[in-house]
Amino acid sequence: MLEDKKIEIAKEIYSKLPKWNLANSTLTNYFNKNPLNNNKEVILMKVILIDSLYKTNLKDQIAVAEHITKIEKLDEMLKQGSPHAVDKISKCIGKNLLSFASKFCHFHNKIRYPLYDKYVCIALSKLIGWKDTRTYQNFLDGIERFRKENSLIGVSFEDLDKFLWLYGLLITLNSGKKDINKEIYSFYMDNKAKFEKLLG
Repeated sequence: MLEDKKIEIAKEIYSKLPKWNLANSTLTNYFNKNPLNNNKEVILMKVILIDSLYKTNLKDQIAVAEHITKIEKLDEMLKQGSPHAVDKISKCIGKNLLSFASKFCHFHNKIRYPLYDKYVCIALSKLIGWKDTRTYQNFLDGIERFRKENSLIGVSFEDLDKFLWLYGLLITLNSGKKDINKEIYSFYMDNKAKFEKLLG
């Protein structure tokens, strides 16, 4: 099956996950209403929303928000879609917060920032032999390589993410692991045939 057909299947599956859709729309609406990062309270609320809804496991949300507040020309970088914005956000409190940072940037500029996620990484590794070096530029290179090799240049990062994320989840489920999001697992158990079409 062509990859673009699989992406349509992934979009259909995602549309039937009400909790994930609500989380996505809540974040999208809040970030659209608060596009700038010149207010500490707004930045902290963005951090809290991402960490709570995407389970990015931040240990100190306030410290992360304060770190973001101090990043010079952040809004300019986000508008341009610079990967340096992810790098600067991720290098915080002695840890590499790459997953959180990619999501923070994604909801500011969905066209330029794909979501770094362990299941997307699993999918890229399986599909194109990509190796994760825990840098955002390497991740972007992997996404672009997947797009080019499958003639998906016109497909948005958001739609690619749905496919790669669900594909990675399916690989995880097929390996026997069940400790994933309950909504995904429940949908999988009720719609295995639909899910398996992602593999082609």
